[in-house]
Amino acid sequence: MFRSVITWSKLSIRRPSGLSDIESGARDIGNFVPRRLFSATSATMSEPQKYEYVAVIPDKLDALERRVAVRATHLENVKRMFDAGIMVSGGVYLDGPAIEGSTPSFKGSVVNIIAESTEQVKEILSQDPYTLNDVWDWEKAQIFNFICAVRKGKP
Repeated sequence: MFRSVITWSKLSIRRPSGLSDIESGARDIGNFVPRRLFSATSATMSEPQKYEYVAVIPDKLDALERRVAVRATHLENVKRMFDAGIMVSGGVYLDGPAIEGSTPSFKGSVVNIIAESTEQVKEILSQDPYTLNDVWDWEKAQIFNFICAVRKGKP
C-alpha cells in the first residue's frame, strides 16, 4: 500500500505507507538534520513516472567544425528544454582547461534530462542539432539513471 505521491525535483517517488521519516531516509547527521526537499502532491496512477538521467555523449573525432557551426542552434534548443523542465543541466567536457580567446578542445556533452525511460532520453536528444548534424558519437554514448545528492548554480 502506498501513501501520497511525493514530488522531489519534479520526480514522482512513491513511499510505502507506515514508514517513519527515519525509515524513509531522513536522519540526523551530527547537529544537522536534512530538510525534506519535496512536497506532498496528489497524482493519479495514470501519470507516467519520471526520473533523472545523465547522458554522456562524446563528439565524433572529426566533429569540431560541425559543432561550432550549429552551436548557437544547439544552445537555443537547450534553453527551450531547460525552460520546459526537461533538461536540468547540460554542458561540454573538454580535453583541457578553456583558454580565453581560443576555441575550447571540445570532447563531448553531458546533460541531465528528466524522462520516463532511457529510450525517451534518446528520443529527446535525437532531435538536438548536435545529433542532426552528426556531432555526437551515439555509438559511444552512455545514459544512466541519476539521483543528485547536491546541486549548486553555475560558478
